[in-house]
Amino acid sequence: MSHAALLGAVHAVGVDRVLFSIDYPFESSAEAVKFLRSAPYAPADLASIAHGNADRLLGL
Repeated sequence: MSHAALLGAVHAVGVDRVLFSIDYPFESSAEAVKFLRSAPYAPADLASIAHGNADRLLGL
């Protein structure tokens, strides 16, 4: 996981078009949460990346 890659993706397509996921069970959920909590974004943007965009896209 890389903050630089996440920043690049958001810069390229916008925060409303980025979804974050991990390859469970091969990646650690705890590490993913730690990564997102330390990302340089406002809480509302992190919520969009973490689940809000997927909720909207998938109609959840």
